[in-house]
Amino acid sequence: MNRLGKVFGAALLGAALVLGAMGMNSQAQADEVKLGIFSVNYNSPTIFRMIQQAKADAEALGWTVETHDGQGDQVQTNNAANDYIRRGFDALINVASDNFQMTGVVKNANEAGTIFVSTFSGYVPGITADIGTNSIVDGAVATLELLNRTGRQGHIVFFNWNVLPALRDRTSGFKAALSDIENVKITEIEVKVPGQVEDVYDQMTNLLAAHDDITGVIVGWDELGTPAVRAIEQAGRGNDIFVAGMDGIGPVFEMLRQGNRPYKLSVSYPVEKMGRKSVEVVKEALAGNLPETPVLYIGACLVTASTVMPVDQESGTSAYWDDCTPFSGN
Repeated sequence: MNRLGKVFGAALLGAALVLGAMGMNSQAQADEVKLGIFSVNYNSPTIFRMIQQAKADAEALGWTVETHDGQGDQVQTNNAANDYIRRGFDALINVASDNFQMTGVVKNANEAGTIFVSTFSGYVPGITADIGTNSIVDGAVATLELLNRTGRQGHIVFFNWNVLPALRDRTSGFKAALSDIENVKITEIEVKVPGQVEDVYDQMTNLLAAHDDITGVIVGWDELGTPAVRAIEQAGRGNDIFVAGMDGIGPVFEMLRQGNRPYKLSVSYPVEKMGRKSVEVVKEALAGNLPETPVLYIGACLVTASTVMPVDQESGTSAYWDDCTPFSGN
């Protein structure tokens, strides 16, 4: 009996040691999460802010974070993502790089058990989640709000880059808003990326020289709006051409505060909240809690001269974003 007790005690001790080691290993794994964050167009203002917020939140959790700038090259971006997977990273966050051009990366991530979360990149099978606003709605709201200010007539110029899914959806919203409006002339311009700021300025300058009937400009994202405004004002047309955009960036909000600039509205969203949400989804997925749907929409807001927030509330972490709406009547 005494001998059996010793044997049983030794067995219990061994089991405890094994379980303890497993617990320590599990804790180490939890503490050693490796996250790769990347974008094909890293330095675009809102993309950069999303990445910086996601990086800060992940590092605050004790995770190891690496970032990659694809510099406009989707192949390079895919290679970097695949390298993260080969190196055993636990999760990836893709910020505004076309998931339809990354299906091979998604497949590799699934096979390796790597979480794949994206923002503004489009749904493809196999991703954990794509986070964004409803870009079709954003495009329609921006277009109708501008047209309502121009009497639903005139000549509208639309600048966009229809490579990213979110930007393609904004084009779809733009076209849907125009489907029953007859007295509007449309000029659509596909911009060059990289080099989009200079390209919009040059093309807007040329359009203004060739057409004296332009009444409005809509840009697929607000970064394109500032060079358009610069060209409009240099041509002396600042009082008769209205500009609308999407995303929400500091220079646009400042023009709206001034009130006397061509920029009249931006369908904006809380940029930092997108970065925070991407890390939250990764954290939950690593714990085995997948989102109810692989497409997560965050609300957008119509920002005009009368609704623009104070400078200290521009951040996507501000309470301003909890109460605003995308509708001009609210």
